[in-house]
Amino acid sequence: MRTEQPERKGMRVLAVANQKGGVGKSTFGVHIAFRAAEQGYRVLLVDVDEGDISEVFPEVEEDDETPYLKSSQLFSGELNGQNPREVYEGISLIEADVEILDVDDMPLDVIMGLRESLTKFAADYDLCIIDTPPNLQRRMLGALTAADGVVTPFDISPFSLARMPKLLATVAGVQGEYNPNLRHLGFVANRVNSKSSNEVRALPELREAYGDMLFDEVVIARACISTALAQGHPVWHRARSGNQRLAAKEMRQACDEVLSRLGMN
Repeated sequence: MRTEQPERKGMRVLAVANQKGGVGKSTFGVHIAFRAAEQGYRVLLVDVDEGDISEVFPEVEEDDETPYLKSSQLFSGELNGQNPREVYEGISLIEADVEILDVDDMPLDVIMGLRESLTKFAADYDLCIIDTPPNLQRRMLGALTAADGVVTPFDISPFSLARMPKLLATVAGVQGEYNPNLRHLGFVANRVNSKSSNEVRALPELREAYGDMLFDEVVIARACISTALAQGHPVWHRARSGNQRLAAKEMRQACDEVLSRLGMN
């Protein structure tokens, strides 16, 4: 159930980014969108990755011939009067297309196109969430250049932990060159294996190393999260079993903290 309409503060742009794949970026980003929409915010989801977000929502109906906006058009600036597609109450989507992959081979100044295009939707939405690819190329740079804040879900693996300082260096570079207002909101431990003593022991060490940059909220790996998204809704929707209720609580708290750090509640 959606709450009363919140006070409008202009569209905030959030990038969900990590320079490693398989950490649950898309899953986390979609849940933030669901949570914000439930709170009455108008949400725009932008997929500049490779289409995982689009799998959550219904496909375009066969008799719908509307030319909906695709993410590659945001970089080129050729919007042609096209608009995002509404996919859920309070959520609209700009889907990834095949051409989005070509953006990484374009001249560097293409990264500015995304920010410029998104300004055209600033009056229509309160929050824009950008799902990014797991590598430092044009698409990720464009997302960080367009964003007010970036949040980084990560899993507890040697490869993922090694990339945390690299992500911070990337953010610092973008702040210095393209977007001085970009803020790194923090790291969210995601898909944590609660049965792994190594992963459980790593959390206090990470908190000591990163302080407030590491969210207090931890999202444990549970199959019910992906099952819920496959059914087109967040994990807290009709959560009945013990695992579902625990996953619902963890994911909701993590999403609320992201919105709070972004200044939306």
